[in-house]
Amino acid sequence: MNAAKPIPFRGKVTTLLLAVAAIAGASKIEAQSVYLTFSGGGGTPFVVSWSAPITYTLTSTTANSGVNPYFDFQAIPNIDTAVPVDTVAPIPGGGPTYTSTGAGSGDGTQTINSFYTTSAFGVVAADDLVFRATADTAATLLTSGDVITLTAGSLQNSTPYNGPMPVSGYYNTFITDASYQPDLGSGVSAIPEPSTYAALVGLGALGLAVVNRRKAA
Repeated sequence: MNAAKPIPFRGKVTTLLLAVAAIAGASKIEAQSVYLTFSGGGGTPFVVSWSAPITYTLTSTTANSGVNPYFDFQAIPNIDTAVPVDTVAPIPGGGPTYTSTGAGSGDGTQTINSFYTTSAFGVVAADDLVFRATADTAATLLTSGDVITLTAGSLQNSTPYNGPMPVSGYYNTFITDASYQPDLGSGVSAIPEPSTYAALVGLGALGLAVVNRRKAA
């Protein structure tokens, strides 16, 4: 019986590279939430940040004509303490921007300039963070199929904060309208999870070890 032929060195490296590419590609497809970082506190303004753009694809159309998107980050512990309920927190100098494309979205680039929490209402829960552009230059009908892209950036409160901080981590996000009805579409960020980074680093180290061993031989 013939023994299986060993995989050539070049084939091993190719296999490793394909595995790395597969993991990286899968992470972009499977990431269904956004990694948020919380900072500040201790008497300094509260800040929430994300490091990559978020893409929202609307899957339904709002019943309200002439409205603009309200962005929602879901189920954040301590967020209603950091940002008082029903108190609009202005963002000094403005925040991240968003653009929209599609049948109902044609209002150009808008700047997020306020964020707040609210009591449970419609599709928004009491521990959600809501933010929007209060000075949107042109109201639009949010239509199924529209794609709204929110740039990477930060939301910073304008007042000092001394309470408990939310934990940095992955949180789901979606878009709703001004009446908090309905959930129009979830947001996706193409940032791999920490476990994916670990796998990529591990495969890279293994590939380097194979190359060094080959050189030594």
